[in-house]
Amino acid sequence: MKEIFLVSPSILDKYIGYLINKYNRSFSDNQKRHRCFFELDDFIEIYNKIFEQLIKNCRFSRMSVPYFLESLLLPIQNEQNLLGKQDEWIRQCIQLSFNDETKMYCLFSVISKLGIERKKEYILLFIENNPSFEDFERIPLTPTSYSWSGSAIPMYSNWIVYLKSLLPSFIGLKWIKHKNYIETKIGYLNKQIESEQIDEILRG
Repeated sequence: MKEIFLVSPSILDKYIGYLINKYNRSFSDNQKRHRCFFELDDFIEIYNKIFEQLIKNCRFSRMSVPYFLESLLLPIQNEQNLLGKQDEWIRQCIQLSFNDETKMYCLFSVISKLGIERKKEYILLFIENNPSFEDFERIPLTPTSYSWSGSAIPMYSNWIVYLKSLLPSFIGLKWIKHKNYIETKIGYLNKQIESEQIDEILRG
């Protein structure tokens, strides 16, 4: 794909059309193809165009676009060299589109699945550019789609650790709503853990 693009840039529009018509859950089938543009100097402009067109043209974009972004941004084995470029694209996207509710929802749906320190940095970058509580509560702090095997308690516990790590960044009256919102989510997750513990006892 990268080689074809270098010879005929118009292939990008055909590729975007292909993505728009693709069933959302199958994006992971071609991760290497989706990530190939990171090897080009203008990868930011390319992925910005793809992101923009998917948001505008995909049916139920809030459901489908995060699957494409996962194929771009979630870490996979032996691709640590991409981390810097992925980080650069995510950061400029937040700085460029922090007021775009749909883009931020889709992006943070994926960010919520990254490691604690990375997603914390992106949350702080977001509020640095957009301190609005109303916009903050619209972005996912924990994954919107997830699965687990065995007990769900470790998953909920990891989410609580992450949410608690955010609290020191929300000090003062300016951030009181943000802080209360996070604390409410922590309280809900603690109740989920208690419920799961009771279920596990009843199951023997």
